[in-house]
Amino acid sequence: MTRWAMVIDLNKCLGCQACAVACKITWTSRKGADHMWWNIVSTMPGPSYPKDWLRKQERNEPPQSTDYEVVPEYPYGNLIENPTEEAPKIIPVPTPTFGPNWYEDVGVGKDPKDNWYFYLPLQCMHCDDPSCVKSCPAGAIYKREDGIVMIDSNICMGFRSCQQACPYYRIFWNTELRISEKCNFCAPLVEQGIPPVCVSSCPARARFFGDLDDETSQVYVLVKEYKVAVPLLPEVASKVHPNVFYIPPVLDAPKLDETYKPIGDRYDKEMLVKLFGDRIDEIKKILLDEREKARKGMSSKLIDTLTSWPTWKLGRG
Repeated sequence: MTRWAMVIDLNKCLGCQACAVACKITWTSRKGADHMWWNIVSTMPGPSYPKDWLRKQERNEPPQSTDYEVVPEYPYGNLIENPTEEAPKIIPVPTPTFGPNWYEDVGVGKDPKDNWYFYLPLQCMHCDDPSCVKSCPAGAIYKREDGIVMIDSNICMGFRSCQQACPYYRIFWNTELRISEKCNFCAPLVEQGIPPVCVSSCPARARFFGDLDDETSQVYVLVKEYKVAVPLLPEVASKVHPNVFYIPPVLDAPKLDETYKPIGDRYDKEMLVKLFGDRIDEIKKILLDEREKARKGMSSKLIDTLTSWPTWKLGRG
């Protein structure tokens, strides 16, 4: 039986938003879904999207409408009807104060010697034991045999309990249709042998997609064989068992002293442990050891997998 899964290598993610835009154009470019970003790449550390969802998750607080993008109106009529001699101004109404990637490329550190941030793509995790399914009183959310979690819009009654139940805050409210919506792992495309648009559109080849139980798939090699890909938020993951995994961003340039000499890791290890678990050092060693083998001309299945193309495998054998 197929079990679709995704691995995202955060050491390769460019933060270019190609995946987010491809997803937006394909699935949510319609009225009522303006604020929806089923797939979003947030700069970390930062408030992410919806705003401060990580902090709210820790406090078990539900998302609020103010945590999402407010879709403004633009008075383009000012270009035509301008009674003053001043240049016409097109100021959005209301004036936005937050939105997706509002703090893009805003990191931590005092100067270039110790500045640090990384990009974190987020989407529905298509969990093995999804809390959203259990929370829906209408039975509108279900898990398919291939592991993809879906919402039946014909059954959804707008209780929004799923939105509050998702520990990753990846379910959105359609303001026009009055139903909940989320990433569907591009199920209609996958059924035709086409990879998810976020995977095929990634110029960095940072996303891998395939059957987690297929030993010849990239996701199997990264998650089960080399164990360098792990789920987000280990404590949460132990309860819902997500099928989107991440290779932690541990291959950054080193931190520098005042003379610009390397003095250690640039990344915030405490934060990475919080997000990806306590195997950070182990994963980094595996990646560096395999990269060194490849540099010396030796065979490395891991490096071959991380540099492979296409980055998806939709059939066994």
